[in-house]
Amino acid sequence: MMRADRFIFLGMLAVLPACGHDDPTQPVVIPPPQEAKGAAISIDPSKNFQTIVGWEATAEAGEIECSNWGSYKSGVLDRIVNEVGINRLRLEIRSGSEGDKDWFALWQAGSISRDEWRAHRYAPVNDNSDPSVIAPGGFHFTNMDRVIEEVVNPVRQRLAARGEALYVNLNYVDFANTAFEHKTNPAEYAEFLLATFQHIRSSYGWTPDAIEIILEPDNTNWTGADIGRAIVATGDRLKAAGFSPDFIAPSTTNMTTSLAYVEQLIAVPRVREYITDIAYHRYSGVSLSSLQNIAQRAASLGLRTAMLEHIGSGYQDLHADLGVGRNSSWQQYVVAGCGGDGSQGGAHIAVTGSGANVEYVMGTRTRLLRQYFLFVRAGAVRIGATSAAATFEPLAFRNTDGGYVVVVKADGAGEFHVKGLPSGTYGVKYATASEWDIDAPDAILGDGYVLNASIPAAGVLTIYRR
Repeated sequence: MMRADRFIFLGMLAVLPACGHDDPTQPVVIPPPQEAKGAAISIDPSKNFQTIVGWEATAEAGEIECSNWGSYKSGVLDRIVNEVGINRLRLEIRSGSEGDKDWFALWQAGSISRDEWRAHRYAPVNDNSDPSVIAPGGFHFTNMDRVIEEVVNPVRQRLAARGEALYVNLNYVDFANTAFEHKTNPAEYAEFLLATFQHIRSSYGWTPDAIEIILEPDNTNWTGADIGRAIVATGDRLKAAGFSPDFIAPSTTNMTTSLAYVEQLIAVPRVREYITDIAYHRYSGVSLSSLQNIAQRAASLGLRTAMLEHIGSGYQDLHADLGVGRNSSWQQYVVAGCGGDGSQGGAHIAVTGSGANVEYVMGTRTRLLRQYFLFVRAGAVRIGATSAAATFEPLAFRNTDGGYVVVVKADGAGEFHVKGLPSGTYGVKYATASEWDIDAPDAILGDGYVLNASIPAAGVLTIYRR
């Protein structure tokens, strides 16, 4: 049993191993069918909804400002991939990376203070007056490079070892009003993003999978029309250079007003050639009707949906965003941080101590979020699932290997049975507020069998094909 007050590393967790027992040469003995117990949950694979793109975290783990980073780096990145299930990272590029000085490098060299760097990180200075020509020395990527080298590339390597690919979402961030602004110069914005793509490709041999146009435009005075013009200019510029990323917008802090931004941005001619995802945050304007409206509008436009930041969101929000909002991607916040006890909700893993005394504490919300992340992988398709009891709310998925996963949000203790699962061997794992990473005995099902399960308190129970 995992103690709720200490995260103990148990080694690499194998997600969705091949169906069967440890010895494949031995025949699988299928026990007699069990009598169905408790409420009925039914799976309907004929109904298909969204495809999962990835479980996102912001690529921040203390790599820049935590003095003990070197002593916990490997351990925390192992855990975020193999025990949390993150397979998508938000890589931020700050607007001040275009400028006449490398402020981050100056801070790292001790030439300026941390406060002076922070004062300039969102203050762009135009590289030259011609957006069609990238001036050498006009862009500085040392801050982003540190994040890539310390977090992004190591996560890529760990996922590759599992046979999976990391999805990188390049997110432009600008929390300042300055004399020169990318938001009013779409050609200059496009130049900045092209320079960033070219730098990443030449330095690391890969390019981002997506561009999130602007983080929280309702905090930065970007309009929906500004976003739309930036999408078209950047899409055209990158396409001409051989790049074709996804485009994500509007990423407002307010769930309800996100659709007003969407209507403004799609009114810009040719935006729909490029935009792929409607994104929102959950900091305000949160309601069931707004979530339904986002899902419906995205479906009418042929777009995916994503909730891409809310510090403190737990499994209840994730379940609603997947089921009602039909999200393909979802983020709470950052990978990890130094200090804290895991209860704040911003970091998936809190790290204390250093050297031989490093301790890793799984975030209290992450202990239940991982019931989804670990087992529903990129490319999974959500399929139909209904429950006869309101206490148990299911979501079902079919992974790319054909294996089914059923995640049940339980509002209280009780028993239920699942019907409609294909024959095979299934693992059963649950987490509640007081205990987590709890495994029930595996279930071996023949054709037409039901799988009985129970949970001792409110929480999440996951059934997954082995």
